[in-house]
Amino acid sequence: MRKLAVLSVPVVALVAVTTALAAASITYNDSVSVGKPASVTVKTYGPTAFKVLLHVRTQGRTQLFLTGKTAPKGGALIDTKTYACEGAAGSYYCKGSYEALRAGTYTWRIVRVSGPKESATLTVRW
Repeated sequence: MRKLAVLSVPVVALVAVTTALAAASITYNDSVSVGKPASVTVKTYGPTAFKVLLHVRTQGRTQLFLTGKTAPKGGALIDTKTYACEGAAGSYYCKGSYEALRAGTYTWRIVRVSGPKESATLTVRW
């Protein structure tokens, strides 16, 4: 009985830490026009992996960039023209997972390349 009590304390602590980490997310909604990017900035204090969900209409083309001192280089992370987005009834749902990045300040930038002004929703979880 005593061993069970000692074992349960670390398990409870691990669940609390995991729950706190799983709850870290930002949801950002904005209208994006061609040539006027919308952005949200996140500051991390340790190595962090990101999961993103970009929700936009299927008309036109939208890109998602990640910028920052230690951000990956090389262009758009998500481009609705070339990325495997899922969707029906006029909406795209583009999902992506990205490896852990060093601590720092990162900016997620949504760029509307073509099409009408639209509402875009970006959910970032880490």
